Amino acid sequence: MFLNFAVVAIGILVSFFLKGINFLSLDLESVGGGILYPDFLLILVIFFALRRGDFSALWVGFFSGLLEDSGLLSFADKTGEFVPIIGTHALVYCLIGFILGKVHKLMDKDRVPTIILIVFVTSVVERIIVWLLVGVLEDFNKSFSVLGPSVYTALFAPIWIAGLSWVYKMQE
Repeated sequence: MFLNFAVVAIGILVSFFLKGINFLSLDLESVGGGILYPDFLLILVIFFALRRGDFSALWVGFFSGLLEDSGLLSFADKTGEFVPIIGTHALVYCLIGFILGKVHKLMDKDRVPTIILIVFVTSVVERIIVWLLVGVLEDFNKSFSVLGPSVYTALFAPIWIAGLSWVYKMQE
């Protein structure tokens, strides 16, 4: 039991720190865009929702969201994605994990196009809800990008989910 929690915690930490690696970023500043980072924590929440169900994804989403909101890395200044309100990502990731966990039996979670579509739609919804929550509580960020990071996250999703499947060996 403890080993299972430790492996999940390591997965959350690795997903969090992978977001800050500049090697994985896509620099679009030359065409008027910003720097895109894939949201590995969101992919992790989606993975647990599709493989283990709603309760596991709820807890993984909560702790992943708190880590995302903590602002431990300084790359957020360039991307404009820094959220000074603790709990916004935790709430959104919890809701996403719970909802996807409830409907995971209706989805074909082993096909790559399905994974890309699920991650893209979920990422768009997550980014819009976070933008609205922060806008209501603080100030609306006019440069907050929705589609760019969502597409980039969706393209990384099959690779990261395959890696997570190999690590967690969650055969159904």
